[in-house]
Amino acid sequence: MTRALSGGAAVAALLLLCACQSGVSSLPIARTGPVSGGQVVEAVAGTPGPLNPLFEQGDNEREIDSLIYQGLTTINPQQQVIGLLAKSWTVSPDGLSYVFSLRTDVRWADGAPFNADDVMFTYGTLQSADYQDPTQQLWKDVVIAKVNQQQVKFTLKAPSAAFPLALREGIVAKHAFQGVAIADMARSPRSGARAVGTGPFKVASISSDRHTVTLERNPYASPRPYLDHFVFRSYPTPADALDAVSRSEADTFGDLQSQGAAAMAKRPDVDLMQISTFNFVAVFFNLTPDLSVFFEPPAVRQALTQAVDRKHIVDTVLEGRADPATGPIPPTDWAYSKQSSTKYPYNPAQAAKTMQQNGWTMNLQTGLLEKGGRSFQVQLVTADAYPYRQVAESVRDQLRLIGVQVVIDPVPATVLLSKYLLGKQFQLALADFDIGSDPDQSQLWHSGAQADSLNFTTGDRLPKQALIDKDLEDGIGRVDNGVVKTDVASRRTAYADFQDLMADAAPAVFLFEPHYTYVVSKRVRGVHTNPVIEPVDRFQYVTDWFATNEGG
Repeated sequence: MTRALSGGAAVAALLLLCACQSGVSSLPIARTGPVSGGQVVEAVAGTPGPLNPLFEQGDNEREIDSLIYQGLTTINPQQQVIGLLAKSWTVSPDGLSYVFSLRTDVRWADGAPFNADDVMFTYGTLQSADYQDPTQQLWKDVVIAKVNQQQVKFTLKAPSAAFPLALREGIVAKHAFQGVAIADMARSPRSGARAVGTGPFKVASISSDRHTVTLERNPYASPRPYLDHFVFRSYPTPADALDAVSRSEADTFGDLQSQGAAAMAKRPDVDLMQISTFNFVAVFFNLTPDLSVFFEPPAVRQALTQAVDRKHIVDTVLEGRADPATGPIPPTDWAYSKQSSTKYPYNPAQAAKTMQQNGWTMNLQTGLLEKGGRSFQVQLVTADAYPYRQVAESVRDQLRLIGVQVVIDPVPATVLLSKYLLGKQFQLALADFDIGSDPDQSQLWHSGAQADSLNFTTGDRLPKQALIDKDLEDGIGRVDNGVVKTDVASRRTAYADFQDLMADAAPAVFLFEPHYTYVVSKRVRGVHTNPVIEPVDRFQYVTDWFATNEGG
């Protein structure tokens, strides 16, 4: 599709034409309008793995893949699920069956037509016994059938309003992997230098050390991107990647809570974008009987919640690059309840009073609360990385003011996850969770979650757990006279009650919703995102990006 000249580009062309006709030597014209051509270089930390959405191992390949592949659905600025490769869908009254109608104008980057066979192949791979990725096991419980070349039917075991969001999974081309065993797909050239998708770009080249991945415009993409190329260049650390932008070796770099990005804000040649995310950071209480002795009854947890000033953490530790959050659903989420968020506001005097009412008295010699001869001293485990260690230190200092001593145990992020969170071997744990653009948090807070999952209810130990479970169930599909209600109003009611119950249960000290920091050279124009994103979605509107020959 050919784009029309914008007003700015047309004026530049007119001035150049006049200069030539009048005999005046033509002068260089600053290219500032959206014209085709040029490239953008994104600096990333680490080396990408296979370029295949079914075998992604980390963020780098996930982000590269987002420019190559597309799913059936995507998210719009209002946090609603809309079609991408699908043009529409219907849902049965019982909420169990979805029929997706596919677009007929889509081609793969090699020119082959896209149809239902590609969708069936993609999800058939995910459902195969030979496919072992534990994060994709949900697909084994879904029945998928081809209706015709342009329609696919999905049948669920239980209603889920969040199901269309799961169909953002990138679709791979059946013809590209015909005859390739699932065990060999990740190593196939079709998951590397010969990868093709339906997205705006395709792979042009991958350096032998995989430190540079160069994408080129997909000739069949619609809409067609302005940029000729998009390059991902690897660096050892985030600091090195950020430095590459500061040296104009790269154009863009992004990270959650980037430690050095604030200094870039004063640079005249870059823009510093602060974008809200679907993450939340919290200090979780371990409520198992042998580790929860300090945290019962719930009033004690409510007091600890009121003793922490979230705005102070955001302003001082994070330099404003976050939004204070007092509950499990962040303030920028469509299901956020402001009423619940103010139920236990920051009030250290009230916190101290509540602790005293629950039998904790201050030892004036040690400055610590005591009960039954035991001092209130607990351990807080967190990732040994910015900003989590610094946030933990701020929480420690604030709790010390009401007589609670917190000892920080910083560990590698992988150890935090595998040993402490999954193994539930902690008293307090500070962690960051990306809950995605749908507010369903059953995995974290429903008592029916698998025992070995990231679940913080510990069976049935939260007050009114049965009501919390019901709200979570109603949030993904409330049955009313045999019809499943998945409309926004019904879901918002369920999640408002969920947040109210969670405020009373206080299973964690919810702290803030971090921003994604994206550093962009001013020679790159047209960069925009949805108001709230998952980091990979910063490329959602990459077809609007264009490169100029100006640096400011």
